Amino acid sequence: MKPFCSQIFTHNRKFLRKSGYILKDEDMTHFLEQLLNPKSVAFLGASNNFLTMGTGQLYVLRTRYRGKIFPVHPSEKNIMGFPAFENLEDLPEIPDLLVIVLPTRLVADYLDKAGKLGIPYVIIVTAGFSEVGKTENQSELNEIAERYGMRFIGPNCIGIINNHCPDGNFNCTWFPFELPRGQEGNISLVSQSGSWISQVLIWVERRGLRLGKAISVGNEANVNITDCLGYLCNDPETKVVGAYIEGIKKEGRQFVEALGKLAKKKPVIVHFVGGTKAGSRAGMSHTASLGGKSSVYDTIFKQTGAIQAPTMEELFEFTHAFSMAYPPKNNRVGIITNSGGPAVTFADSCERYGLLVPPFSKDLQDKIRKIIRSTASANNPIDLTFDMNFGLFYEEVPRLIWNSGEMGALLMWGVFGASMMERMLKFGNYEFADNLPAPVMDALLKENLQNFVNWVHEEKVPVLISCLDTADEAVEYLQNNDIAVFKWPSMAARAMKALVEYYK
Repeated sequence: MKPFCSQIFTHNRKFLRKSGYILKDEDMTHFLEQLLNPKSVAFLGASNNFLTMGTGQLYVLRTRYRGKIFPVHPSEKNIMGFPAFENLEDLPEIPDLLVIVLPTRLVADYLDKAGKLGIPYVIIVTAGFSEVGKTENQSELNEIAERYGMRFIGPNCIGIINNHCPDGNFNCTWFPFELPRGQEGNISLVSQSGSWISQVLIWVERRGLRLGKAISVGNEANVNITDCLGYLCNDPETKVVGAYIEGIKKEGRQFVEALGKLAKKKPVIVHFVGGTKAGSRAGMSHTASLGGKSSVYDTIFKQTGAIQAPTMEELFEFTHAFSMAYPPKNNRVGIITNSGGPAVTFADSCERYGLLVPPFSKDLQDKIRKIIRSTASANNPIDLTFDMNFGLFYEEVPRLIWNSGEMGALLMWGVFGASMMERMLKFGNYEFADNLPAPVMDALLKENLQNFVNWVHEEKVPVLISCLDTADEAVEYLQNNDIAVFKWPSMAARAMKALVEYYK
């Protein structure tokens, strides 16, 4: 029998297979693709009272999403400029997605009404189910969904983010977020915690992380992490995946298979927190996730090729590195700095994390000595000391090291842009401003930065940079041009180690 392809029944493969149809992965559009790209959304739980959670979520959604929005409210006639409907049955059309932020006692009834109307996808933000011991109430939600062939995320979740939605950025969390104009997010997150895809958004935006998609799965009553991994595996907009896991509730074998398949195609950074007694207990009361021994999960992640992040900070920083950096050729790292302390810190951190910082060959050292000051170090790590020759730092020295073929990756410290000069002038009330050629230095810096960026991408040089002032305009320029910058040398070294581990 010929393969059967239908987006309408994508979410119900078991039914189709039982009916005799032969289904292949390439024949089916994953149901999450449709859930993350709705053309119309009905919203239960928002009003004109901005002190409620649902209202805040709808407000964030409406600011960037251009699809149809249908608020449903028993008494409000107009909510934030949208006509409000008293009942789901009053909607002018069947929406692609329903978001529920209602009291727990009302969720099942409205889910049943949505099923009768033929609404295919639902996000249940409401808490108060299995995470507080009400497993029967949660089971009822699944029974309703199965009855009508629906799929839902949650309960007890914060929703989804999709900066690739054709109808404008889709974000139904409580926190605003958008990428700078012209950037496309290639980082996707899946999390059993809503906070780790929502409350972090302010920092993510300031940090310059290229977040494209995020899914908060909550209690995973219907859609689980395994489903998300399967979707992201074939998602062309996802380059790297970050996952926050408190424990796998069921279908452990399917999870391992999905994780392994994904990790073979794309880097997967995992932060597992259910391996301690305290973490497992907290996970049970948070999303009803029963954690397991860390050793078991360590083995799973190692066998599948997933990269473990000991902290949430490292999860985000590692995904940042993978979203921009080229694969290292090996674990031999060349270090370039303009200061002795950071040079030592970089070298120490690299060795602690299993990277090699070998001495340069005599031939390479001789070439470097010819272009640097006599007070600077020509060995690995290089310490240029205080030198305002931007071309030396951004072009001549890095090119010599990389073209030698002796190193498999580069680490750099010492990025300072025109904002540092402006800070000095302002500190002195602009006294002697005419003596400090800020405009000239700014022009020279921009030229060297552009040459450096072009060289990195033309030669596909694996390089990570560290700079304490991550608000500096030079840092912004580099990151806007796909070169990752980190605040501390130790974090850049750990990120490079993650790159080496995955690509080796």
